[in-house]
Amino acid sequence: MAEVTGSAASIGQKPFSLWVIAGGLVYAALALLAYVVPFLAAIGIGFIAILLLFIILFLVAAFFTLRGRRWAYVLGSVGGIVLTLLFSVNLVTSASNPADSGFWFVMSVLPALFLILVFSILSFINAKPGLMQKRYLATPQSTGGLLTVAVIGFVIGSLVAGAIGAGVILGNTTGVAANIQIVPNAPAVAMAFSPQSFQIPVGGTVTWINKDTMAHTVTSNTTGLFGSSLLTPGASWSHVFAQNGTFYYHCDPHRQMWGVIVVVVS
Repeated sequence: MAEVTGSAASIGQKPFSLWVIAGGLVYAALALLAYVVPFLAAIGIGFIAILLLFIILFLVAAFFTLRGRRWAYVLGSVGGIVLTLLFSVNLVTSASNPADSGFWFVMSVLPALFLILVFSILSFINAKPGLMQKRYLATPQSTGGLLTVAVIGFVIGSLVAGAIGAGVILGNTTGVAANIQIVPNAPAVAMAFSPQSFQIPVGGTVTWINKDTMAHTVTSNTTGLFGSSLLTPGASWSHVFAQNGTFYYHCDPHRQMWGVIVVVVS
């Protein structure tokens, strides 16, 4: 009983900064897992292995952070920076559109990584004199606590505003005239472009609209023939087909998504 009481007291006496770092790392790991699971069938083994590595790294760093190991919160911070840089393009795309399926992930994980980085730097600098000697690291009733509350408030506000914005964006797609839709959950379904085969006369225009909650492209299988930029949720793109033929196309980030345009002489 005495050992259990002593362990509980030891945990309770951990500096506030270590709880913030460890909590942020655990959240980042769980959020990464939750974000990836729905797309496991659509992503490669190599990509899964990289994400699994980050999840394990964050959890290990969180565990040893609570044990007071300086290298652990340095490892967690570096892992967060590398993850951000590695997927910076995807993060920017998701953050720019509330209807994107990754919006919640970006707007909650990046602030968590910011807190991890700030508290890790301060904790590392003040490790030798002792974290309990600095009020902003020792207790939530300090500027450190106010910063944490402010970041959490920002996350909640962003997610609420994003949910409202997503409804508006996706609602507006119903009024856009398009020949082909990129369907919801496109990477995981058999027919990502609907209709998958579309016929038009020479000189006709085809318009695609993205009704999925992630960004996609419309890219010709023949390099350079035609191709859109990343179409965020709700965005549309058009192309004029000036010659007859059969033109296969795909989505660059999700190669399993494909369609075909048949151009005939009228």
